[in-house]
Amino acid sequence: MSPAERDDASPDFPILVDWVEGRLDPATAAGVSEAVRAGDPQATADVEWLRGFLDLAHAMPLHKPPPIISQNLCRYYGRWSRARATLDHPRLELNASLLFDSRLDLAPVGVRGPNDSEGFVHLAYTTDRADLVLDISLVGGRVARLDGQVLLTDDDQAPIFEAVAAGPSGARRTVDGDALGYFCLTDVPEDATELRVTNGDMAIVVPLDLRGEDSGL
Repeated sequence: MSPAERDDASPDFPILVDWVEGRLDPATAAGVSEAVRAGDPQATADVEWLRGFLDLAHAMPLHKPPPIISQNLCRYYGRWSRARATLDHPRLELNASLLFDSRLDLAPVGVRGPNDSEGFVHLAYTTDRADLVLDISLVGGRVARLDGQVLLTDDDQAPIFEAVAAGPSGARRTVDGDALGYFCLTDVPEDATELRVTNGDMAIVVPLDLRGEDSGL
């Protein structure tokens, strides 16, 4: 039954929600109780649905949020408690310099090299605040997987990072970073041109080339 088809004597749905959850004043609650006891079909159906919904909601376990969410909440609260001017102050953005590219450099003895890493690219970048290591692998079709880790030079920096790979086909974002700086991006389109990793206070930006022979994949 649509709202326009409801009986004028039938309590409105928002009123029934407040009644089921015990938020009505005594006089209004008494009127709703009388309508339900009288067997008003719409009110009875609504109340049964609401009670079932609340029972289901109470039975559902709460899931622990991703670490990046907890970290960001703590960071925002810390800024507010120190009376900083604003929570969206400009973030430090760092363009990383390439240190190592397995497509160009010879792998030292004892580490992964061309013989045991066909289909993979290993990259290392540096900034004055952190280093970034990145493994790129083709997982099928025209998409890639990016596994990375941020190595901070300052232990006081927030260690959990989220990563975003962006390009003409759109962006892929992950929030599963951990306290060791690891992150993983899956189903990244081969036309992604930029990787950005951030802990909220700073962002490290590196160019991406995942296509064809230039990518080595």
